Amino acid sequence: MTRNDWRRRTLGLLLVGSAAAWGPGCKREQPQASVPPDAGVVAVDAAPVAKVAKPLKFSTVRLVKENGSHVEVTYTLTNPGTAQARGDACLALLDEKGFTVHEAQMGSITVKGGTEDVFKDRVYVREPDWEQTRTVLLYTARDYQCDKDRFQESSEPLRLLRTGSPAPADVPPPQRPRKPAPGEMELSGVTLSHDSTLGLYRLQYTVKNVSARRINGQFCLQGYGEDAHPSEEKAALLSDDLDAFSIAAGATVTVTDLVDIFDRERWDEIVSLDLFLDARGCESKPESAPVRLRFDRPANLHDADATDEPEADDSDDETAEVNEGDATDPAEDETGMDSSDAYDPAEEFPEKPSSDEETVD
Repeated sequence: MTRNDWRRRTLGLLLVGSAAAWGPGCKREQPQASVPPDAGVVAVDAAPVAKVAKPLKFSTVRLVKENGSHVEVTYTLTNPGTAQARGDACLALLDEKGFTVHEAQMGSITVKGGTEDVFKDRVYVREPDWEQTRTVLLYTARDYQCDKDRFQESSEPLRLLRTGSPAPADVPPPQRPRKPAPGEMELSGVTLSHDSTLGLYRLQYTVKNVSARRINGQFCLQGYGEDAHPSEEKAALLSDDLDAFSIAAGATVTVTDLVDIFDRERWDEIVSLDLFLDARGCESKPESAPVRLRFDRPANLHDADATDEPEADDSDDETAEVNEGDATDPAEDETGMDSSDAYDPAEEFPEKPSSDEETVD
């Protein structure tokens, strides 16, 4: 298995030549074109030979759903081209209409031209997402761009059933849902309590997808002091990205998230909180989120009560404030595999960029 380990690269060098004769004035004699090469010596054309980049191919895939929230994926990648391929192996879970339920980077790969390699990865997959999955798609991208690749930029995508068997030929093509829009989601039933066992706060809320399509996104929880306003810069005393989710059209889901309060000294300063949804979670602003629910922090929930298990107050379920969503999407970068054999080993492990995951159909 090759996991971007440049130390494994074997460099072969063929030395062909003879002692050069130098005449007066140190002018080097030019070789005669009519002189045939010696036996056993390979004649080299001076013109550069263009490398051929061909899509990688997946084969012999094995999917094993583990107990808990992980899937083990074993697969072979074949590089039929002459150029080395480097990038990321990706996995997408798709519903019955071909829309993505979940996408993940399996691991970084390097496959030399004309060779194949076997990889094994363990991918985090939430149980609700796995239950909604009808087919699994494997593909490759580069530089942590699994969620922006067009599924076939640098490899032949392989579509499988959850059992690992080939998917039927008539399955819908893979595609990503549009970003959430105002009026498509409803929030209610928010409760906040302290989990004394884990030392974290437990947030529970109900989400209803009232649209006719699948919606993917991420919730964010922000807390504010008595005088702070959400629109003010850095007004939030608390900002925590909650789990990403995918909800089918018309479905209602009750979600439980654990919230880690890093600055516990300021927890008692919080008097109100915002729970809002967007494609980018806390990178968005609550006032521009497509759905948002403002509620007061339970009066009896203090950090000093960490040894207790106080009851949480319910928020007003029936008054959710909905605002217009951010209508501007960042441009998508098309990605492909690196076809160069000459690369800097320091670039083998690029830093993971900040999340900016908005996509459109």
